[in-house]
Amino acid sequence: MRYKRSVATFVDILGFAEIVGDGEGNDAANVDDLLDALDKTAGQPVGEVGAKTSVLTFSDSVIRSRPLDGESIYDALLAEVQDLATAQWTLLEAGVLIRGGTTVGDMVLDERRAFGPAFVRAYRLESGLANAPRIVIDPAVIEQVRGHLKAVPSRSTKRNLIEDLKSHLRLGDDGIWFIDYIKSVSLMNEAAYVRDALGTMRAFIIDKAESLPPSSLILPKYLWLIRYHNQSVGRVFPSARELKIRSSDVPAADELLKPIRIKKPPRR
Repeated sequence: MRYKRSVATFVDILGFAEIVGDGEGNDAANVDDLLDALDKTAGQPVGEVGAKTSVLTFSDSVIRSRPLDGESIYDALLAEVQDLATAQWTLLEAGVLIRGGTTVGDMVLDERRAFGPAFVRAYRLESGLANAPRIVIDPAVIEQVRGHLKAVPSRSTKRNLIEDLKSHLRLGDDGIWFIDYIKSVSLMNEAAYVRDALGTMRAFIIDKAESLPPSSLILPKYLWLIRYHNQSVGRVFPSARELKIRSSDVPAADELLKPIRIKKPPRR
């Protein structure tokens, strides 16, 4: 068994215990349906190279490995980002939040085990850098992609490649790139569907955030999600104010959601 250079992603399903429920009824089937969103691309040929994405699920964690197998780091990362954006969108439609980290490196993944430097790095990105319901991209991978694109001779081609990747990513306030699943899915689907789904997501986010007390340690995750949702709506549907979440919609977070205004010191 040998390591393969791969795009590796570690995903944590937030609130998994609540999703699993008490083990009665159709809980198992429901969980299986949700997990399909993260592994539906497994084994599917990608592009002309025929690389395949392998997926391993255990408890509330999902590991994905996409061997490069001759594919460029740019093409492999873009394909993984698009797959993950679709999965994250689908899960949020179903009321499930995820957090994750994506990197590139050596890894082994089969139906029984996952290990390697890329696996460890992806896990650390998820647990230490994501800090919100988002999938972050390893800063080192961003630098590798930039290095790869430097070799593209045509400036216009290079610019188009950069813009194509950036259309699926967003730069966080902390300087970390993460998957912009709302923007990504809006580029690949009809506007009417996206608009309706955003309305569903809005209702879910409000319902969950409103049920949490101000002292809840989970509330900050929803505050981040509210800001991301509102910013995305502003970009995708600028005039659709009804799709945004107002501070009054979540009383417990009212003060925390208000913009921070820094007073300028008086002139001397």
